[in-house]
Amino acid sequence: TPLLATTAILGAITLSTPVFASHSVYGVLKGGWTDLDDRDIPSGADTTDTTDHTFSLLGGVSFPLARDTFSVGVEGGAVWLGDYGDGNEVDISGIEAAAIGKARIATGTDLFLRAGALRWDAEFDHGSDEDGTDGFWGAGFTYGLDNLKFRGSVDRYSLDDVDVEAYTLGLEYRFN
Repeated sequence: TPLLATTAILGAITLSTPVFASHSVYGVLKGGWTDLDDRDIPSGADTTDTTDHTFSLLGGVSFPLARDTFSVGVEGGAVWLGDYGDGNEVDISGIEAAAIGKARIATGTDLFLRAGALRWDAEFDHGSDEDGTDGFWGAGFTYGLDNLKFRGSVDRYSLDDVDVEAYTLGLEYRFN
């Protein structure tokens, strides 16, 4: 289609400009645990399990600015936020997209902030499903030299009436 062709041409021109010529493409595999904010769970359900494991597979591109001391970029991918409840389980997963800003604080060490949206799906054991698109934000660090870095982060997802915090550790690999 003409719109797709125009977008591809403009994207190629933008990425070939001097500012974006040194972009970096990377992938992230991370895992950890989540904590479901149970303030909206009925008070009689004290046995509800509100913690579980989380896994994410992300891809991203970053563009260095200010002599490689600061970079901005985008990343996105699949996230599984856990399985919660005792007796009436709910499984939450989705696809996220985020803008990210990284600041170099020492050789090989960066701090980052990210904010974006999660297209989520909650599947209940009793057969009903809920879905939506809501915002999230996060903060973290990367540490390492060359192309492989350790990554730690805390992300807060606000899904309708429930908040989920994810605490993760993982690996970030830069492909170029």
